[in-house]
Amino acid sequence: MVTTENGRDCLLSSLRLLVRTCSNVAVFLPGRCDELRAECHAVGAKVAFRTPVEVLSDLPALDRYDAILSVGTRTHPHLPWTVINSNGWLARVSSGATHLSSACDQGNPIAALAAAALGVADVFKRLIRLKGTRGRLVDGLSFSLYSYRCGENDPGPSLPDQLVLDLLIVGAGAIGNGVVYLLGRLPIAGRAAIVDGQKFGSENLGTCLLIGPSDIGTEKAIFAASVLRPGLSAEGFPEDFAVFTARVGPAGSWRPVVVNALDNIDARHAVQALWPDLIVDGAISDFGCQVSRHPWSEDTACLMCLFRDPRGEPADLVASRASGLQMTRVIGDAEVVTEEDVRQAPPDKQEWLRARLGRAICSVVQEAIAQQLSAEALRAGFEPSVPFVACLSASMVVAELVKFLAGWPTPLEPRFQLDLLRGPAFGQLLPQARRSDCVCTTRAQNIEKVRRARRSVGANA
Repeated sequence: MVTTENGRDCLLSSLRLLVRTCSNVAVFLPGRCDELRAECHAVGAKVAFRTPVEVLSDLPALDRYDAILSVGTRTHPHLPWTVINSNGWLARVSSGATHLSSACDQGNPIAALAAAALGVADVFKRLIRLKGTRGRLVDGLSFSLYSYRCGENDPGPSLPDQLVLDLLIVGAGAIGNGVVYLLGRLPIAGRAAIVDGQKFGSENLGTCLLIGPSDIGTEKAIFAASVLRPGLSAEGFPEDFAVFTARVGPAGSWRPVVVNALDNIDARHAVQALWPDLIVDGAISDFGCQVSRHPWSEDTACLMCLFRDPRGEPADLVASRASGLQMTRVIGDAEVVTEEDVRQAPPDKQEWLRARLGRAICSVVQEAIAQQLSAEALRAGFEPSVPFVACLSASMVVAELVKFLAGWPTPLEPRFQLDLLRGPAFGQLLPQARRSDCVCTTRAQNIEKVRRARRSVGANA
């Protein structure tokens, strides 16, 4: 089982996650696994930051361990044993008495990472002795990342031979690491831009799937681009998204597909203001994770609909305050900044607006709002995530990306969310149409004009 493509992905993904969850990790492989054993040595040496990973040659006494994660099919209820495997879009986990199916021949790294995340979540539950009122170990779980249903036996469609991307990734931290890892395991071609203004710090060792101690101080965007090459023409932009969009402009930053991995309301609104064909967003809390998709072509809530400013201020008021433009002018965002706009602006905004005479109002408003975002604000609100939560969110994000590129259907309208301590069986599909008071509805015609203009420029960028 462990020597299959899915078994290898389950094992190495689990190892990357376990070193961030447990202080002592040992790996045992049966005979005739020399190549995989060497990979475990290499991954362990790269990512371990507490204690070295032991790669054992002989089967140890199993009763000495607080938790055991196995890649296979068999359960052992008398031991603290969790078994995982995957097949196609199915992620399987059992910590009870129910054995798992042995059908694992359809390769798919997305479900393999999801299986690893769910399995490590059960290891975590054992180690902290989770109260039954908060959640329980899973028994015989089969979860489809294609349908978001449990109890599935259908592995779903095989991955296409090639996926051609024209992609912008915003954020290369915990969720972004999982996204980049999976894209690097898929048959991809095309181009990608990755934007993240931060460098990896010691706090990221516990949350980011790919990094180890030697990566501390590395710019996240540059690191992510290096992982994606040579499969993609990938470029990293080590700057805050606000700086990136202000520097290249909305048209220069436009891509038809955007993955947002910044778990921040303001950042989400700035990303939505690009108005691409599709945004796929990953969201996490302590143990909750969510994926949402936001296609322009459907009556599905956009990121501005879904993630509301808790202050509840109207979008045009926020835009007016940020830019200095009158609210009536902000609404007419297909026009350009004039001398009259400068004269009517507050004194502290006049010089800034004068430097932008003749520019499209939509571009100026986006730049003004983007400047309100800063790396300092994101760092001040930094909340470390549990790595298996971020990686399950990343798995669902990439699942939605693949479905879109392959032209396959999805049940998301726009989101699915779950609590990992309770498990996918308690997850929920949450439909939501566009809000009647959101800019995606009130300014739909202007947005479509802007999209056409950006698309023509972005295709040549």
